[in-house]
Amino acid sequence: MFATKYRVPMKPNHYTEIPPSFEIQLETLSDYDIHKHISARGIKMLRPIDIEVASIVKVSVKQISLTGDVSFLVKVLKSTKLENEPLFEIYANFYDTNGEKEDEVLSFMKSF
Repeated sequence: MFATKYRVPMKPNHYTEIPPSFEIQLETLSDYDIHKHISARGIKMLRPIDIEVASIVKVSVKQISLTGDVSFLVKVLKSTKLENEPLFEIYANFYDTNGEKEDEVLSFMKSF
């Protein structure tokens, strides 16, 4: 019997909104193995274009005033058209990553 112990317990399922001061680039990956690990944590973003549910997307975010970016993979779990707005609210969970990388990404976005 094997038991897994985590140094830092995972937070419950929640989504961190990408702040408007960040530039977001998205690339849908069509040839990626869709059966990898999906995290309980994720991101929420507002986009003018819908992204199909179950899509694997490479997300690159950067703070507009800084150089460099942070890239990570997500799996889109929900996409909802906002009423009276030309935007979609997209919920995506981290995909094929680990807790340390997720913490890095979330800390980066929350610091601005």
